[in-house]
Amino acid sequence: MFPAPVHPIPPLKGAAVETWIYEVSRRLVFYEPHIACIGSAFHPKNEFKDGVYFHRITFGKFYKRIFQKITRVDPLSYPRRLLKIINEIKPDVIHMHNSVKWFLPIIEAVNKNMKNTKIILHLHNEVEINNEIVVDAFMGCSKYIVDIYQENKKIKAKYFKYIYNGVDLIKFRPYWESEGVRKDIRNRFNLTDKDFVVLFVGRISPEKGLEYIIDTAHLIRDIPNIKFLVVGEIPTRGSRLEYAKNIIHKAQSLKDKIFLTDVFPPYKMNLIYMVGDVIFIPSNFEAFGMVALEAMATGLPVIARKKGGLNEFILDNENGFFVSENNISSEAANIIESLMLNKELRRSIGEKARQTAEKFDWIYISEELERFYTQILS
Repeated sequence: MFPAPVHPIPPLKGAAVETWIYEVSRRLVFYEPHIACIGSAFHPKNEFKDGVYFHRITFGKFYKRIFQKITRVDPLSYPRRLLKIINEIKPDVIHMHNSVKWFLPIIEAVNKNMKNTKIILHLHNEVEINNEIVVDAFMGCSKYIVDIYQENKKIKAKYFKYIYNGVDLIKFRPYWESEGVRKDIRNRFNLTDKDFVVLFVGRISPEKGLEYIIDTAHLIRDIPNIKFLVVGEIPTRGSRLEYAKNIIHKAQSLKDKIFLTDVFPPYKMNLIYMVGDVIFIPSNFEAFGMVALEAMATGLPVIARKKGGLNEFILDNENGFFVSENNISSEAANIIESLMLNKELRRSIGEKARQTAEKFDWIYISEELERFYTQILS
């Protein structure tokens, strides 16, 4: 398995694709998993850990400066180095994640020279596909994603298959099982038992819909104990910077009603979810929604827009809530106020959310993947 060269594996900060690769690979039983990915200063280049062989690709400062920034020649590019690893391992299955442009030369080379190796292209987001690609299987993280690409005539695949994201149910526990821990973590954010906390987890980026968080907070700013906690990567440069500046500026007018923190590493996120009473996901698009699933495993009711893959595991008024597109912020505000006033409703929805999350344990996801590997190999 390998992703585009964005995050190392295991990831050091929020990275749903890399998390999927790591969590599934280490739970495979009948297959020997190898992960190739970009390297980092905090990971060894080659490693055997958690039952997985890691092959990490590193680029020196001189190489990046001369070949990737100045000349743009890149003679030993990421795809070429991946091909070298593939030729050494000679895998039965190549499972590539969430990119097309990086992997086109790999698909062409494997189809030409490794006839018995099966190729899977697995998308976790909508990615533009302009070139014809020939693979054994096209996979998506939700039925929503697969349905989009099954209509694309440029994808030549024998199989179209969706396999969902998962959650570690041992790590992500219902908050009511550990009230002492929950109280301690909330104290660190200067939050008390009387505070009702609306949580947002995700990068500060236009597609995540942070403006609806701000608007909702304004609508209920006069209710004393409601607080909003925004946990996500705050950009320091690039196209998202102006959006983030605008969000931070608007948040400042809410004073102590809303708090913004930067991203937390994945191994701490189970503690962060315990701070919340409810999670609000106002994204313009969610291919699946791993944040929603992790929050549900923690027993939090989810408020979300009915977008993408969220519709495949959130049931309105049963294990979560959907807001209509005409009235996103005001409906969210009403639901938040209802959940704050009705503790029994909050607990009932939270328990059903946990029951839903229990169907998505990573062990079940890895089992389904193994069965699919066996199917395409036979």
